[in-house]
Amino acid sequence: MKIAIIIPAYNEEDRIGETLKGLLKIGLPMVVVDDGSKDRTSLVAQKHADYFLKHRINMGKGSAMKTGAEFAFKNGFEAVIYFDADGQHSTEDLSKFIDKLNDGYEIILGTRTYSYDVPLVRYIGNKFASLLVSLLFGLYVSDLICGFRALTKNAYKQIIWESKGYGVETEMAVRISKTKLKMCEVPVKTIYLDSVKGVTLLDAFNILFQVFKWRIEI
Repeated sequence: MKIAIIIPAYNEEDRIGETLKGLLKIGLPMVVVDDGSKDRTSLVAQKHADYFLKHRINMGKGSAMKTGAEFAFKNGFEAVIYFDADGQHSTEDLSKFIDKLNDGYEIILGTRTYSYDVPLVRYIGNKFASLLVSLLFGLYVSDLICGFRALTKNAYKQIIWESKGYGVETEMAVRISKTKLKMCEVPVKTIYLDSVKGVTLLDAFNILFQVFKWRIEI
């Protein structure tokens, strides 16, 4: 199976270099989508990435993920694996996604093994979101907002999301629940580097609102 690794990035000049160097050892083509960074992310990324795409302005993680997928599938790739640019995913876990794709799974979601250094409020919030989606849509995803995930071209066509920002992972789960796609979860390491990045409280409330909106619309 022809697989590409997609790395959405926004202002990650300090970490994306090491992330891409680590991915070089895997041997899969890398597609970096710079989501309108204002720092040197583009300069660093272009040294290592096989393909480099850039948004003129910051459009959000969901938009960057969609840009990467559209590019990959239009260029002959059969599946994509999403990998965060900030070093919070381990390359050692990539083989789990590759193996599951080759076994015929169309959606593979990473589920983090949480450790003591993860803020309790984030852990509780994530579990609450998982239970809410399960209650409303009948699909339980252990780690709803983990960005480490893979999908095939067929799966992408069935779950194309509208979320531009951090709600993308949750919307993906909602849309998966409406399909018969073959899905599984795989455990991945937790590498927690930054307590201020990621989903904010405002983001969380917006996603919560969207969940109820999706319940009506999807």
